[in-house]
Amino acid sequence: MFHKSFIRIVLVLFLSLFVFASVMPAQADEPHATGKRIVVSIGQQRLYAYSGNTLVFSAAVNARGTRSGTFRIQNKITSARSIYRGWRLPYWMGIYYVGRVQNGIHGPEMLANGRTATTSLGCVVIRSAANAAWLFRWATVGTPVTVRR
Repeated sequence: MFHKSFIRIVLVLFLSLFVFASVMPAQADEPHATGKRIVVSIGQQRLYAYSGNTLVFSAAVNARGTRSGTFRIQNKITSARSIYRGWRLPYWMGIYYVGRVQNGIHGPEMLANGRTATTSLGCVVIRSAANAAWLFRWATVGTPVTVRR
């Protein structure tokens, strides 16, 4: 009896720490080992990638509905699936959670008929698949992402 209760308590504490850590936004002043950072301007509908203070990449995006704040790339998946529509999300990089759903940066959604869509349900959608691929290769897990109005 005691053994099962102890294991349950340890498991709940571990899972609570894991979930809490994964939804906490990164602090803006934390340095990143590579000096890389991503800035998204919702007003300009543009994404900017910097290495140190040097702009190395810029791309048109659809970021309507994206939450502003400072985050970090939490995971990278070459081809994820949208839980809302089941469409393929190429070059997925998760940045924050809304409840149990993760929003992120990705390329245009691949529709069942072979066409693409750049609509956003809270993600930063890079309008060009080639640009999304470049950013996916360049960025690493932990890269800071700042989303501004």
